[in-house]
Amino acid sequence: MSRLRYLKEMSLKELSFERIANAIKVRLKDIPHFISWHGNTSFARQNKAKLAQYHNKHKGQRCFIVANGPSLKQTDLSFLKGEVTIAMNRMYLNSGDMGFTPTYIVVQDIAIQLVQFRDDLDALDHLPKFFNWNARHLFTKKDNLSFIRSDYTPQFSTDLTKTTWGGHSVTAVCMQLAFYMGFDEVYLVGKDHNYEQTGTPGALVYSTGDEKNHFTQGYYKKGMAWRIPDYKGEELAYRMARETFEKHGRTIKDATINGKLEVFDKVDYYTLFNK
Repeated sequence: MSRLRYLKEMSLKELSFERIANAIKVRLKDIPHFISWHGNTSFARQNKAKLAQYHNKHKGQRCFIVANGPSLKQTDLSFLKGEVTIAMNRMYLNSGDMGFTPTYIVVQDIAIQLVQFRDDLDALDHLPKFFNWNARHLFTKKDNLSFIRSDYTPQFSTDLTKTTWGGHSVTAVCMQLAFYMGFDEVYLVGKDHNYEQTGTPGALVYSTGDEKNHFTQGYYKKGMAWRIPDYKGEELAYRMARETFEKHGRTIKDATINGKLEVFDKVDYYTLFNK
């Protein structure tokens, strides 16, 4: 039902020739990665064994999925010290100044994040990190690095050793990881779901260096690329996440301050702590 709603709401403008051509190109380039993962190459087996070590590692606990939105500037992140956090993308920036260090880092967008910030991400040695399987050749193989495979069929995966769906946002992959790790309660923080710029979803944009879409100024340096978000595609993934969590007696709630995402029940961030 969620998929039908997504297709019904998609406008013809959003189905631009450029977007369709890019989707075909991406899928063709994906074929060797698909074969490597599903054909169970030696490295794929090793990687899946590493992922399996995280299955139900945090069963019955709670975690915070920390996005990169500007609302983090109005959020006292020191409250997260001592909490289990699944952070995404560039959340390692200024982590000491923000009062907490992420427990885990997840990065899935290859062209925008993993290529452009490759050196920063490769140097992260102090915490477990989960990157896109298709970018495995870019990074030094280390004990703290595992790769997550995403296919193109909309789904909410409960088994990361099989596959996930990227869900148009790394946030969706974080939710699948949180489920796999066994968390009963998941809270979103910094998921503003509201970029200043608008346009065709997926369209490539080149940074001016002064965008205000993230928790820190200069998140993208001038000339770096990023994409217009696909809010509808994201919301499809989030509805699937909510349905799966609730089906298993678990919850995802949104503790983002003034966030625009309406898929999850809202909760006041500060009420979640005893400080």
